[in-house]
Amino acid sequence: MDVITEAAIIFGLRVLGIAVSTLATLMTVQGRKFYAVIAGFVSALVYVLAIGKVVTDLSNIWNVLAYAAGFSVGTLVGMAWEQRMSLGFAEVRFISVNQSDRLAEALRQAGFGVTEMYGRGRDQAVGIVQTIVPRKSVDAVLKIGHDIDDHAITSVAEARTVYHGYWRPARR
Repeated sequence: MDVITEAAIIFGLRVLGIAVSTLATLMTVQGRKFYAVIAGFVSALVYVLAIGKVVTDLSNIWNVLAYAAGFSVGTLVGMAWEQRMSLGFAEVRFISVNQSDRLAEALRQAGFGVTEMYGRGRDQAVGIVQTIVPRKSVDAVLKIGHDIDDHAITSVAEARTVYHGYWRPARR
């Protein structure tokens, strides 16, 4: 087989293997056991095929470089796939000095479940508006928050497991 073709195959296998491995890790963290197991199987299978091609001739620097480059690119591809899939849930929290009531109402009008709390900031009372939504809905929630109070402190955190709650279905 041509040296460049073999290196390209190793590169492609490694990109696929690491991308799927990245998804397997994220599925494991999210508690999606079945999908994590399937992705792990595919990742291991592709790994064996790629490493088998490399170790048959370790003097071929192109195969070794293709293997290493495939690992790096595969990590980026896996992260991009995961972002595009937007699996799981996110907790979005706004801390607003003056607009928390309006913000909570706007989110409710958009169909999101909201919890309101009140606290004390450095100089004054603040409203805390919190919602847990499918990750696909985070951009919509952030847009509403920005439209109502673009000075609100905003944080987004992954919600690993959500057992009960209210949220609207994600729209693309």
